[in-house]
Formats: sequence, C-alpha cells, structure tokens
Amino acid sequence: MKRDAFIVLLGLGLAALPLVVGHYWVGLLTQAVIFGGFALGLDVLVGYTGMPSLGHAAFFGLAGYGTALAITRWGINPWLAAGIGIVVSLGVAVAFAPLAVRLRGLTFLTVTLAFGQVAWGMATRGGELTGGENGIPNVIRPSLAFWDLQAPVGFYLFTVLWVTIVTLLVNRFVASPVGLSLLGVRGSDTRMAALGYDVQARRALAFVVAAAVGAVYGTLSVFYNQFIGPGALDWRLSAQMLLSVVIGGAGSLWGPFVAGTGLHVLKTLLTGQTERWPMVLGGLYVITVVLLPGGIAPLARKFRRSGPPAEAAKALDSRAVRVP
Repeated sequence: MKRDAFIVLLGLGLAALPLVVGHYWVGLLTQAVIFGGFALGLDVLVGYTGMPSLGHAAFFGLAGYGTALAITRWGINPWLAAGIGIVVSLGVAVAFAPLAVRLRGLTFLTVTLAFGQVAWGMATRGGELTGGENGIPNVIRPSLAFWDLQAPVGFYLFTVLWVTIVTLLVNRFVASPVGLSLLGVRGSDTRMAALGYDVQARRALAFVVAAAVGAVYGTLSVFYNQFIGPGALDWRLSAQMLLSVVIGGAGSLWGPFVAGTGLHVLKTLLTGQTERWPMVLGGLYVITVVLLPGGIAPLARKFRRSGPPAEAAKALDSRAVRVP
C-alpha cells in the first residue's frame, strides 16, 4: 500500500509540472514519461525474471503501427484503433513467448534482437502500407468531450494518468505471489522447477506482461507524435530502454522509470550538439557498470538506511525480509 501511495503522489507531482514549466518542457516530458513507463515495464522482464532483451521495442512499435494503420488506412475510431494496436502487439508477444523463454542469456538476447530487426525490416520495406522509411503521418488523436487531448497540457495530463494507472497495475503484479515467484526464477530456475513451479509459464507470463506495458506506451507515443516510423522498432530504442533498466537499478521499478525519463531528456538536449547518441549511450553503460554496478536504486536504499540512528537501523534490518 505504501508503494501505491508513492506512485499516486508521484503521478500528482508530474501532473503539477505544467504549472512551473513552459510548453516546450511539457511536450518533452510527455514523451519522456512514456519512455520512463516503457523502461519500467521492461524491468519486469529484466530485473524480476533475469531475461535481458534487445528486441523489446518491437512491441512498442507494433502497437503504434497497428493503431496508426487502423486510423489512417481503414478510418477506424482512434479509441478502437488503440485497442487494435495493443491486441496486435500482445498477440505477437503471446505467439513469440513460448520460443523466446526456452532460451537463456546471450542466446535469448540475440534472438530478441533478431526478432526486433525483422519487425523493423518489415516496417521499412512495407511500401505504401507502412509508409516505408517515411512512416505514417497524420495520426488522429482520440477526443473526449470533457478533456482537450489536442492541447499539449491536456495530452500530457492524459499521459500521466495512464502512466500512473499502468504503474499501479505493474506494482500490484510484481507484489503478487506470482510476481514474487519471478524473483525465484531469476535466482535459480532449476531450484524453482524442483519445488514444483512451472518455470517456463512464469517466464512466458513476464514476457507477455512486459510486452503489454510496451504496447500501451507505444500507443500513447503514436498519439502524442501523431506519427509512427521504423525508429519505433529500432534496436537502438531497445538498447536505450535496457540501459535505462541498468542505470535505474534492475528490479526496482522506480529506478528504470527515472532513468528512462532522464535518458530521453538527455538525448533530446544533446541532439543539437552531437549526432553520436549511440556513443553517449555506450559511455553511460560503461560508467554505470564501473561506478554503479547496481544502478541508482541501491544508492537510494543506502541513503534511507543512513537516516535513522544506528539502533533503529539495526532493528529495521532485523525485520527486513530478504529474498534468496
């Protein structure tokens, strides 16, 4: 319940930002919190299940393309089109999960990378259907009678609302018995199998949940930009999200969200200064591995533990539940 309250307070804090920042920052933060939420969803797969993926942008992009195609090619209502895009992405995840979860380590990473590049190639060479390298412009945003989603601030608040809802759902999932069992799968899948747990089913479930979260944010992204292109499926976006999990601290949820949001802001600010963003990402990865092997999340835990007096800290440590 404390984490739920923290998430709601964070959502309220984000919602209040338009009161103190200009329209440029409202637009920048809209896309930034979308990527932050995307990284948070990937943490279910990486941090809780121990399955790093370099193809997760495929589910982000497939949802965006499904939504854009439904609106621009077939004239479907944007609300229904959003559902279609999410279902398409989720269907692909369900179909791919049984194969993907049988793999481990570098093999899993390579297969997910190949899967993402196949999706990227199909979008790039899709001709008039996908717009090829030019993508699909003029995607209509949904409308509400009581909420102006066409205005920058209105859509930002709409995005923050969905980020809060999805984060609450993900938090409830990882705190559930099934979600906690994912930590056991990450620690020792053979031990979990010996205890009678269906390891493959749990891996597949984590894969699908992470893909579903990515699909929701892919739909929000295409509505915000009113455009979708092959970049939404590119491996570099997957790498950026994976790096967000590493920098934020795998298994913390809030850490990847903060890192994912911050990396997009950093990328946008550096775009006018350099075109070497992949090199910047690589440098950040090296710095994180060397100086912050656990990401920023352990730093926050150390800060909290240094706050109470020594006796209180020892009492807290004695009551702490540690997952083997």
